[in-house]
Amino acid sequence: MIAVPAGTLWRIEVRAPAAAAPAMASALEGACAAVSYFEGPGDHWRIEGYADTPPDEQAIADGLSMTAEALGIALPALSIELLTPRDWLAENLASFEPKRIGRIFVHPGHFEGRAPAGALPLEIDAATAFGSGAHPTTAGCIQAIQDAMRPGGVRGGIRRVLDMGCGSGLLAFVAARLGAPHVVAVDIDPEAVRVARLNARINRLGQRVRLACGPGYRTSAVGEATPYDLIVANVLARPLKAMAGDLARHLAPGGSAILSGLIVRDAADVAQAHRARGLRFVRRIVIEDWATLILEKPGRRAA
Repeated sequence: MIAVPAGTLWRIEVRAPAAAAPAMASALEGACAAVSYFEGPGDHWRIEGYADTPPDEQAIADGLSMTAEALGIALPALSIELLTPRDWLAENLASFEPKRIGRIFVHPGHFEGRAPAGALPLEIDAATAFGSGAHPTTAGCIQAIQDAMRPGGVRGGIRRVLDMGCGSGLLAFVAARLGAPHVVAVDIDPEAVRVARLNARINRLGQRVRLACGPGYRTSAVGEATPYDLIVANVLARPLKAMAGDLARHLAPGGSAILSGLIVRDAADVAQAHRARGLRFVRRIVIEDWATLILEKPGRRAA
């Protein structure tokens, strides 16, 4: 067997109509460590995945074929490219610049400066879990959390917070840093939870944030702390719609939900899925082509 150098990656790419991009991205997820899709050129979008093990081209092609048939579109051309081995994590760390979003100041471990006056610092390194604050969806969520938790901004205050699909744990840490005394953060990926626990220790928030690995709302830690005054989920449109009923059941009357990971064109469908479960749409935040939704559950929050 030929040894594969450390840092080797394969880029897997297809192009498909914009409406088919989410489904095509899902078809690549099983073969890739990370998948994204990008607008253009024209009416077609570029769906791009990265694999850190040699991809099974036939299995990927079969998955794309079934997806294309289900959508009634032509099978897109598949491109698989072996990239030159590089230290991707080191390059990502080097390119991660400090970012201030309202009162929150997110910075990498190698930052040697001082946080701006009045800012609440959080040290988060870009790593193997999503969530460094640089992506528009993360920034939108941080902005929305601050709006919800500002003094006098929410009737009765926010005490219990759930970060569903926590990645690096950043959004949970924002809520804890802003004063929420009970925060639960859950991810289905054990590596994400490992990274989040490390970040919790670095930021001395281990006692304020309970981290757990499990299948979403069925995770025991989620049920033990329900209902929540605030639920944040920065994932993707399809899982957000699938979890709408669970979110509504775990959100306290008068509670708020912040949903992101959405391109703007998917926002209406996600909002409608939650309105169908009794939530009220409040507003949305748009940064570049990404949307963050804020919804509320009717009722009065317990004192």
